[in-house]
Amino acid sequence: MDLTWLAPIIVVMAGILGTLALARLLGLATAELTAAQRRLGQLERALIPVRVQTRRTRGSVDSFTRR
Repeated sequence: MDLTWLAPIIVVMAGILGTLALARLLGLATAELTAAQRRLGQLERALIPVRVQTRRTRGSVDSFTRR
């Protein structure tokens, strides 16, 4: 077997391995993004009572007469 026949096979195999590595990293990044979106949703839901209470307090302070 000549080196000219072996070199393209090695290049193709290296490309396949690189593609597999990138696909794995893309899968991990997608999973991390999904988890981050879920945590952000939980945080937003947790902050709803704080926002409502802040509006109530601001409304009662705005009703005071200023002298």
